[in-house]
Amino acid sequence: MTARQRRVLHLLVDEYIQTKAPVPSARIAEGLGLSPALARYELIALEEMGYLTKPHASAGRVPTRQGFRQYSLSLLPPRPLPEATRRRLERALEGAREPEAFLVKVAVGLSGYPALLRLRPRRAPKLLQVHLSPLPEGTLAVLVLEGGRVKEVRLPLVLPQETLRRAEEALTGPLETLPAAPKGLEDLFAHLSRALASGFALRYREGLSEALKEPEAKDPGFLERLVALYEEGGEDLLTPPGRVDVRVGEVEGLALVQAGFQKGEWLGELTLIGPLRMRYAEALSVAFSLSQVYTGQHAD
Repeated sequence: MTARQRRVLHLLVDEYIQTKAPVPSARIAEGLGLSPALARYELIALEEMGYLTKPHASAGRVPTRQGFRQYSLSLLPPRPLPEATRRRLERALEGAREPEAFLVKVAVGLSGYPALLRLRPRRAPKLLQVHLSPLPEGTLAVLVLEGGRVKEVRLPLVLPQETLRRAEEALTGPLETLPAAPKGLEDLFAHLSRALASGFALRYREGLSEALKEPEAKDPGFLERLVALYEEGGEDLLTPPGRVDVRVGEVEGLALVQAGFQKGEWLGELTLIGPLRMRYAEALSVAFSLSQVYTGQHAD
């Protein structure tokens, strides 16, 4: 891609994000001072490279997933929020009763997109004991963890008392991780492992209603995928601390802006969810800056 083609692509994506409509070649020619013939030539070249597509023969062009991805990656590293805004956020965060809940609300307010915050300890607490009790429709597992923490989990497994006793004996701690499952206890150990993994994570979410303001929300499939991602919170892996990622179209029709961070013994990730036609520059700036404010870092 030449420098001029890059300028053409970026202008077209900017226009499409703002107007929500296919962009005609005349707008590109005017915006970059090109002749109409040269603008059409470069647009055709970008279309052949897979960055643009033309919905209708007489319409302008729109970015493809590849075009959005190239555009969004060109905005890295993100620009931080203005220093005055950061100072106000720092003061507000210091006085917040629940800083994490406050953080996602601010992320929604500044970006206009649904926000997710996931936190996970760098090291899971040791498992000291497991008590298993039969229930009419499953098994109650009481997990005793170091530090005095106790977690109760209802497992969808109906097992005889003798099997539960064998499992308790195999799970006498302290244990850094669950041992290999004895024969016949594979399903029980798998459920316990999942319960332990999910039990240490903290999740905060806010702003689902913001998605309803997007034109894409008229598509039931788009809404279904967005709500599922919002509720589930994504995969177990977190973005590494200090890194900002853009994930375009990995979930059909959706884009994610993610900032990873570390605060004390906790790893975290702030995610903004939007359509492919996301305001990437704003979202990147918000996610990056809020992760720095939350961890007490200063913009370079």
